[in-house]
Amino acid sequence: MPIFSYKSRDFQGVDHKGTIETVDASRAARLLSKKGLVVTSISEKKAATPLFNKFFNRISFDELVISTRQLSTMIESGLVLSEAINILVGQQSNVTFQKVWEQVLRDVNSGLDLASALKKHPDVFPPLYCSLVKAGEQAGNLDVILTEMANNLERDREFKSRVRGALVYPVMVMGMMGVVVCIMMFYVIPRLTSLYTQSNIDLPLPTKILITTSNLFLGYWWLMLIMLVLGVILFKKWVSTPKGKYIFDEYSLKIPIIGRIIRGTALTGFTRTFGLLTTAGVPILDSIAIVSDVISNAVYKKALSDTRLGVERGLTMSAQLDEVGVFPKIVSQMYRVGEETGKVDKISFKLAEYFESEADHLVKNLTVIIEPLILIVLGVGVAFLVLSIILPIYKLTTSVG
Repeated sequence: MPIFSYKSRDFQGVDHKGTIETVDASRAARLLSKKGLVVTSISEKKAATPLFNKFFNRISFDELVISTRQLSTMIESGLVLSEAINILVGQQSNVTFQKVWEQVLRDVNSGLDLASALKKHPDVFPPLYCSLVKAGEQAGNLDVILTEMANNLERDREFKSRVRGALVYPVMVMGMMGVVVCIMMFYVIPRLTSLYTQSNIDLPLPTKILITTSNLFLGYWWLMLIMLVLGVILFKKWVSTPKGKYIFDEYSLKIPIIGRIIRGTALTGFTRTFGLLTTAGVPILDSIAIVSDVISNAVYKKALSDTRLGVERGLTMSAQLDEVGVFPKIVSQMYRVGEETGKVDKISFKLAEYFESEADHLVKNLTVIIEPLILIVLGVGVAFLVLSIILPIYKLTTSVG
């Protein structure tokens, strides 16, 4: 049972504070009132989470998807919500997630609706999740909404994993290149430098560049490290500001191929989420507001906020999407068809499939393009190192001969 911390005052004006264990805050307030106390503030006391649990009992995305699907299946089978949640509690292997569902069960049993109970755990259930559950409860099709949500969460996860998977190879290769460069700069070049300086020969330009670079690494590695850390901190601080985030996202969209993948990912998220919301019966204005809060790209976030303002003034959504000038023409045209036929939700899912397919195709092309580029960079780098090392040795042998 949850514990609540409270501050109160009695009829003599004396302040009191303490804790009380009961089912919810309203029950706690009523119990304190019976004791002649006027509650001034009350909040649930969160139990301290051990450091081990914080790192090793995190709630994974897969666990959320599986629980969503299980809850949908049980409700569809005719189980009462409280019974379904009670079964979920018993099926959880993750202790943290089990405690979350136990709290949700207590809140539902005390009279709260499921959406309100889930909102108490924003670190587990995102705002979009709670909004869709609320819409499903109001429309009486919670099982359908949960099933659709689980399907779309899985599709979203698979798409993002494909994008990450495509970037694993180039990131690993670049990382290995960095390790090789560090070994060359700190260990190999300094030993060769001592050999070259003793020979008194005129070193070729590539060798001079390599030795100068190695000396900079050896003499000022600490300064480079400080500058790198400081640069990362300042960049993160700048990107965390609204203006910095918008500028960064705007320029990211202009990067060849990468920008198109970012655009495809953002548009897939927008259309799929909007389709889910409209399927659940959420009004268009509310759906746009929720999507604009959920979407991470600042450019599209602002465009959706402007779209909502236009719809509020009486414009159609398709006309406003065309007006903001950020979305491809196919988006406004398809939504115009959806508005005319009353199938905005289906159009949204069609658009989501289109943009996901396009982004997936670009990801495959990205790997095809990156591989030869990496080989070229590696080739040029190796050639430069070989010339820098071999040329002085060749000069030295010819001068001795």
